Amino acid sequence: MDDEICKRFDFPKVELHLHLDGAIRHQTLIDLSIEKGIDLKGAKTIDEVRDVVVTREPSNLAKMLEPFDLFLPVLAGDKDAIERVAYELCEDEAENGVVYFEARYSPHLLCNTVKNTAANSKYGVYMKKGQLGPRGVVEAVRRGFLRGEKEFGVRARSILCCIHGFHDWNDEVLELATNLSSEGVVGIDIAGCSLGADEQYPPSVSELFQKAAKRGIHRTVHAGESSGAKEVVNAIEEMRAERIGHGYRLLRDENAYKKYAIEKRIHFEACLKSSVMTGSVPLIWSQHPVKRFAADNINFSLSTDDPTCFDNSLLSEYQLAYQEIGLTRKQLWNCSLNAARSCFAEEPLKSEIIAIVEGAEV
Repeated sequence: MDDEICKRFDFPKVELHLHLDGAIRHQTLIDLSIEKGIDLKGAKTIDEVRDVVVTREPSNLAKMLEPFDLFLPVLAGDKDAIERVAYELCEDEAENGVVYFEARYSPHLLCNTVKNTAANSKYGVYMKKGQLGPRGVVEAVRRGFLRGEKEFGVRARSILCCIHGFHDWNDEVLELATNLSSEGVVGIDIAGCSLGADEQYPPSVSELFQKAAKRGIHRTVHAGESSGAKEVVNAIEEMRAERIGHGYRLLRDENAYKKYAIEKRIHFEACLKSSVMTGSVPLIWSQHPVKRFAADNINFSLSTDDPTCFDNSLLSEYQLAYQEIGLTRKQLWNCSLNAARSCFAEEPLKSEIIAIVEGAEV
């Protein structure tokens, strides 16, 4: 990212919608694949890896998620690799002027003790460093974050994901979120995978999120990305979502948009490049939902979603919003303030982050 763009958006930033396993450096993918003898479709250079994992043309969510099936085996079941990715993510975020971020991931997809996980690949279950359960995944992420926080001055927290289609993991996700606040866990989410990306969550998921609400566990839900306005309303009303991951298609129902976005000021985690590459919205920047979000001054922020797969950064997302959609520096700073105010960080950290962003008003 060039100096001019760094200078244009030199205020402190907060990022809320970032998948840890979708934020692996391409070089790290190469290193780990060589170490473990895992074939990334023959890719051995940065450019070759990008050709394999980066979505370059608008597609659909399920198609965009397919590369995860290819590269997650390099990470799953390896506590050292997971710690490395978490640590490197802190450095990458700091380079983008981020002062606080929340990274989300499925502890089950990254472990090697349950069936149907990335560790159970065609290369066999990765067990060289022993068994790694879901809790161990969270602890490995925390170790990486603590090292990264100390070295790069950024603050990082974890959101644990339920995975649509793997609902037998959900209860343990809630228990981990309930018991691991000391390991930096601040909330739960439910996300899709290449096998299930329709956001049609069953009643059992709503019940789990209701239980989380009663326990005081923070909640964000992927909705209105591959589905419609109805799923966003369901996430808020039935699943008690405090934030919505994406949510662009709420605009298909003006009454619902007015109620939840304008009046109730539910926070929307928008991801620009992701939104067009997953086919969630058309590639017409002048008509992008974020333009409407900004015009109505709703409670939304910008995030990268999956830098591994979109070859983006938070600075590039801000530049996209500035150059293609027409958001001003003030509006982009306000995105960061919205994110700070809507983050799941514990006190007094949350108040500290808000004060840092407020103190840099543009």
